[in-house]
Amino acid sequence: MLELRSGRFHAIFSPIGARLMALTYDGVDVVAGNKFDFDLATADAYAGAVCGRYAGRISKAQFMLDGALVKVAPNVKDFQLHGGPENFAIKEWAVEADDYSIWFTLNSPDRDQGFPGSLDATVIYKLKDNVLSLEIEAKTTKPTVINLTNHAYWNMAGKGSVLEQDLQINAASYLPLTEALLPLGEIRKVEGSKFDFRSLRKIAEGYDTCFCLDGPRGEMKHGLTLRDPASGRSMEVWTTECAIQMYTAINWNATVPAKSGTLQPSQAIAIEPQNYPDAPNHLNFPSAVLRPNETYRNVIEWRFS
Repeated sequence: MLELRSGRFHAIFSPIGARLMALTYDGVDVVAGNKFDFDLATADAYAGAVCGRYAGRISKAQFMLDGALVKVAPNVKDFQLHGGPENFAIKEWAVEADDYSIWFTLNSPDRDQGFPGSLDATVIYKLKDNVLSLEIEAKTTKPTVINLTNHAYWNMAGKGSVLEQDLQINAASYLPLTEALLPLGEIRKVEGSKFDFRSLRKIAEGYDTCFCLDGPRGEMKHGLTLRDPASGRSMEVWTTECAIQMYTAINWNATVPAKSGTLQPSQAIAIEPQNYPDAPNHLNFPSAVLRPNETYRNVIEWRFS
């Protein structure tokens, strides 16, 4: 395991999936997920990991790119989730570290899971004062699509149901979904719906929803706040991306070993700053295309108080 420390903060990482395993402050680990000695065969493969090449779903495991149909490897029914069966979350990343940062690198060869272009991805974690940051960058040799994020699960109490905690999301819109959880293609206002988290309120029920953040893509902005009302422990999530996928672990079950006991439904919330899921198949969504001589970038900060 790899570690970063800053005052009362202690973060632990794994090279499998460039994965955040734990973040402890004031003696409480606010990252939920797998055992430290997890086995991918029985673990939650995405918990804490960097997902890619495309985080989220791609409908029918295909999309059009520069007039040509690209077919990628499906891994859930007939669509692709989080990059396919051999995705970034289960790869062992190369690692370097110093006292202040840990950086992971991975090469994804041309046609890996069907995606065109040889892709070089770099992620750098830093821990300074009360802020854990993650810088994600990637370059390609051919036009391709990309959507990278971190898939950590959070619980600001360190235990119990996250549905009792308070959430605020700076998003006036969200993406309505089909029964298969694929975007309909519509961008709908949250006003008057259960998806309106513009003011801090209890989560209360299960979600697996993409929220379209206010503010321009590419600029650092406050996307989300998660707060434990009992302790007052709070986390702000800042990102340069245009959306946050929020998922309350409704499919966790007691068959999966965890750091403490087993993974329980709604024990934590996944907060995934990213582009819209299935963006390659919707012209009204932000572009997911990356071309040679361009650099993909997603910066995430978790600010604790």
